Amino acid sequence: MSPSQYKIGSSKAKEFYSKNSVIFLTGSTGFVGKTVLEKLLRSCPQITKVYLLIRTSGTKTLQDRVEHDIFASRIFDTLKAQYSSAEEFHDKIEKKIVPVQGDITIDLLGLSDEDLAMIREDVNVVINSAASVSFDDPLNNALEMNTKGPLRTFDVAQGAKKLAACVHISTCYVNAPMTGAHINETIYPHPFGEPEEIYAMLTKMSYEDIRNYERSVVLKTYPNTYTFSKSLTEHLIQKRYKALNLPIVIVRPSIVTAAQREPVPGWVEGVAAANKAVVSCALGHVQEWIGITSIKTDLIPVDIVAKVILLSATTADRTLAQPPIYHVGTSCINPITWGLFNFYVAAYWNAVEKPRKRISDDIRFEMFPMTEFKRRFDIRFGEQIRTLAQHKDGKKLKVRISKAMAIPMTFKAFVLNEWFYDVTNTLTLDDAAPSELKSGLRRGIDWYQYMEDYNAGVQQFILREKVDRSLMIDYSKRFIKPALPMITEQNEDAVHTHKPEIVARL
Repeated sequence: MSPSQYKIGSSKAKEFYSKNSVIFLTGSTGFVGKTVLEKLLRSCPQITKVYLLIRTSGTKTLQDRVEHDIFASRIFDTLKAQYSSAEEFHDKIEKKIVPVQGDITIDLLGLSDEDLAMIREDVNVVINSAASVSFDDPLNNALEMNTKGPLRTFDVAQGAKKLAACVHISTCYVNAPMTGAHINETIYPHPFGEPEEIYAMLTKMSYEDIRNYERSVVLKTYPNTYTFSKSLTEHLIQKRYKALNLPIVIVRPSIVTAAQREPVPGWVEGVAAANKAVVSCALGHVQEWIGITSIKTDLIPVDIVAKVILLSATTADRTLAQPPIYHVGTSCINPITWGLFNFYVAAYWNAVEKPRKRISDDIRFEMFPMTEFKRRFDIRFGEQIRTLAQHKDGKKLKVRISKAMAIPMTFKAFVLNEWFYDVTNTLTLDDAAPSELKSGLRRGIDWYQYMEDYNAGVQQFILREKVDRSLMIDYSKRFIKPALPMITEQNEDAVHTHKPEIVARL
């Protein structure tokens, strides 16, 4: 059943969250989860309560984590500005938050009997945003977080008396083995065979056997353990859908990047988000991988993702044969190439003032093959690394250095390959959305403006440097401002099949 057959509309979305005003959100301290929470609190005032699954660590209490790891984030500045005082913000907004201690790696999410009963009694909508987005996780860790975690969330949801929707956040790259393909919003057969048999086998393996399976099987088909574990989860959802009897919807974002408009253009958080702004510059070679600059990537602003997540819940229906699936990406509408992306990054960072706090003022973006990258990395950092290796301290710094060196290989598959993700279901959903939740995906993204906001966001929110918006960045030397391929009745079919006359304009 296609979304065009769902009874959706702007009035339904508003009514949905009026009738279903109690939310259970996992992963609220993460980039996507935090954005979903902010959007809920700012644009859906009818929401009465939001349960947040929080894992405590060290001496921090649940409330400490809510205040310092969530509401201290700059993403909430816009929402806080709508209230005259911190006391009013607390009374109107913070009181809606109910943190519950738990962990997605524990059965029934590690909830106490009291919290589990409370959630099952109250909750209308479950949004599962918790996941490990690390591409280099060992397979056993990725399965624990990204496959068993969602299954444990479904176990909790099954007991919810008033459940109207259960949103599972996946990724477009569950179909990563289908390079170069036009991928529909559906679940394709698993490349390794029967999902239940794969899962049963993996759960019985020893640590050594699972690591061997990772190297000899998984990584020869999937680019990393993250995409494999997410893919297996979707296939298990499909197989168990009738037995679960839950109103599940699946949302597949592509590469999630800084906010386009809300709550502030360019809002971004986390080192991983910053890595995306420079990763492709460290990979490739003009001769060895000559086509890299023309390869299209699929970037999607996090605020668009958050809106689609909230909208998708309104179409949940446990009587459907399969859960609805929504791609959130740009590759079939107005993709950007890695070459243009790199150009915008380099132009911005070479134009801004170089603060003294930076390690280096020499900001250059070049492409090298892996062997050359390793050689240059050793020349630049080798002595410091060898000195650091002789000391017992500096564990965190050692991990960061190791991850920095691994970045090119970690992201290699995403830079050297293309995928085209159909967004027909998502556009249908978005067309009927109320203004508060309309993502504007059909309108397309002005990459010229967006990349300036994205880079400014990295500078402001991650590097915590002052942004000079009056700065004139000269983009004229290599590229002209790209035109947006607007979707019309005449070209809609061409856009969704990525014909050259549409995408070549970028």
